[in-house]
Amino acid sequence: MTNDGFKETRRTMERAIRRLNALEYAMLLAAAFFALAGGAVVAFLLAPAGISFRVSWAVASLLLFLIPAAGVARREAGKERRAGDIDKERRNDEANGGR
Repeated sequence: MTNDGFKETRRTMERAIRRLNALEYAMLLAAAFFALAGGAVVAFLLAPAGISFRVSWAVASLLLFLIPAAGVARREAGKERRAGDIDKERRNDEANGGR
């Protein structure tokens, strides 16, 4: 087998990775936009109560962006931890002769 097939596979994988990175950034920008828009709605609803629009908009926008981000980060950390536990169990099974 020649390396030509691997070059084409590598090129295809790099293109797919670039496209996924672009999609990831687009989703991040959309999330930031919706957090800002949602913060503006919350600030508009709180304005009659005498709360500063700018301050409430900033706080609400940050909360609407950071709380879901923290949830995603926590979920991903749990996935990595479970994957590490599975790898550890697999290594233990192999060390014990597959028992």
